[in-house]
Amino acid sequence: MGAQLTMSAVECSAGGHTGGGLQPLYSARTDVGRVREINEDRVFAGELPLLTDQLGASARHLLVVADGVGGLERGEWASEKALTVVTAELPIHLASHEPREALRLALEAANSLIWRRERSDAESWLGPAATTVVAVIVDTVHLWWANVGDSRAYLVGEDRVERLTRDHSWVEDAVRGGALTREQARLSERRNVITRGVGFRPEVDVDTGGPRDLRPTDVVVLCSDGLHGLLTDEDIAHVVRSYPSAEAAERLVDLSNERGGTDNISVIVCGFVAPQSENAS
Repeated sequence: MGAQLTMSAVECSAGGHTGGGLQPLYSARTDVGRVREINEDRVFAGELPLLTDQLGASARHLLVVADGVGGLERGEWASEKALTVVTAELPIHLASHEPREALRLALEAANSLIWRRERSDAESWLGPAATTVVAVIVDTVHLWWANVGDSRAYLVGEDRVERLTRDHSWVEDAVRGGALTREQARLSERRNVITRGVGFRPEVDVDTGGPRDLRPTDVVVLCSDGLHGLLTDEDIAHVVRSYPSAEAAERLVDLSNERGGTDNISVIVCGFVAPQSENAS
């Protein structure tokens, strides 16, 4: 029997105090694809809780894609644990750190837990496990990001598409070193080999960025390699410019499956709208 297609989704618009800034509208999708038996990807998209002394502050929203590595449900376990730790740790760190540093600390906490658990006596027989993580915080005017592995974050504007993150992968290193072209990297048999992951080692080097100013026409896209390995940056930009967040996310998953669905496919699409004036009709 072939692999069953499964789809999970979450859609949300911003709540809470906007302070006159932009309102994020986002949608997340994850799909097992056409080849794999298990979906080892996990996605999260939601508003971050405010601590008591932060009440009244502008709402912040967290977007996360994690692509588990390990097989035999170990990757699924690692990606699930990463999301659990990041979503729990981040509000605490945001109380005393700026978002870029808070993201780094949250990913380091996830790395520490996965590294310890996978090497415990009770679980060592199951084999190694790790996960990629790309995470973005958006508020009403800015975004910040962090990543480990080859899941990506993009910022798409009216006339540009910018890859915010750098892949930690064998093919990315080969391209940067001049050994492969981008097209050769896209077709390489080693395109799924990552050089950095959450849970691979006792310590992890987290890439971070931001703050970046947001415009009403911007769209933030997070995705796993099951999507960006089959679609070009221009493919992604064209879809998210053409459709609202929920429809764009669904179309990106469908297009990836049409091109083979060779891996699990995950995507979050986050657009923005300017709040209406109180005097608007």
